[in-house]
Amino acid sequence: MPYDISDKSLRRQATFLQAATTLIVAATVLNYLRTGEVIPFLFALFGSGLTPVETDGFLKGLALALPGFCYAGAVLAAGGIFGRIATGEIFSARNSATLGAVGGWLSTGALVAMVVTPAVVDWLDLGALRFRTQPTDMLLAVIGGLIQMLGFVHTRATALRSELDQII
Repeated sequence: MPYDISDKSLRRQATFLQAATTLIVAATVLNYLRTGEVIPFLFALFGSGLTPVETDGFLKGLALALPGFCYAGAVLAAGGIFGRIATGEIFSARNSATLGAVGGWLSTGALVAMVVTPAVVDWLDLGALRFRTQPTDMLLAVIGGLIQMLGFVHTRATALRSELDQII
């Protein structure tokens, strides 16, 4: 249900943030193409054939990029919220669900950064599985869980508000 947003600065800010999220996601993808050993892998794939060095470089680049792709998913989902806020849709079930998705993407990215990325990189470099955690990854997992919980709370509050609106 759209609400009347009389403050045009909120609409402008939401529109700006939606555009910024699109740029951030595009920059993430372009950075992966630049640093992820994708171009040498594609040349080898369609050229003379893949060597273990090119395959390992591609897999290592992909493993290193996976958390960033999860975080980009969170940013893209947040962009949807900003877009809906710009059109006046503030307290809605879609925004609540999307807020939960933002938290889910953040938590998933942090878990991938703590478990998957180090395991794949160490397997390719050392031939052994190892797991490492960084405080920033643990912090992002907790913040992701908090945002996900806020999405659930927002869903409940929106349902209660809808009930109260029907009573009044």
